[in-house]
Amino acid sequence: MSGYNEILERAGNSSTRLAGLLSGRGSHSTRIWMVDDNAAFRALLAELLDDEGGFECERQFSSPPEVLEALSRGNAPDIILLDVEMGEHNGLDAIRSIKARAPETHVLMLTTFAGRGGRERAFREGASDFMLKTWSIPEIAAHIRQAMEFGSVAGLMTAYFSGEEPVERTVRPKIAEMNVRTSEAAGWFAFLRGWLRFSPSLK
Repeated sequence: MSGYNEILERAGNSSTRLAGLLSGRGSHSTRIWMVDDNAAFRALLAELLDDEGGFECERQFSSPPEVLEALSRGNAPDIILLDVEMGEHNGLDAIRSIKARAPETHVLMLTTFAGRGGRERAFREGASDFMLKTWSIPEIAAHIRQAMEFGSVAGLMTAYFSGEEPVERTVRPKIAEMNVRTSEAAGWFAFLRGWLRFSPSLK
């Protein structure tokens, strides 16, 4: 089931909060702000991510100007999930302004679709990842955790090793090839974790 459909189908259902029980990552939760012009989607995605464990969806905004105003008052979050098409606003135009106000915050695009070159522009502007609303909730959660651990390197490596075509295309690599490249990406992430742990220059 796609993440977007999962959210819509769970509308109206009250779920028991499982936050913290599944993450196994200590008491610190990743602080998330969401920027999307669909209020129902924002609220339900926040609920699902909270249930996933290890996340705290603190605030929600309907447009880039709103989140920029909030960032100007300080206390930036760990993660901002940013939609692309929001009426008269385009999330891609806001990435640099967000990073200027909150350089330590990871901006992850989360959108239904993207125009030609959208993902490439997002990385160029400073986003740490580019995700689609059709992804499952566990997949979105995994990419958020990778961004927290590796920053923009995570999104670039995942896109490269998975063999994904640009998101505006419909053609996908063969499943077998994707599985091989995904395993390669996992190996690289394990290597980077070890290097970051033992590198003398980072101690």
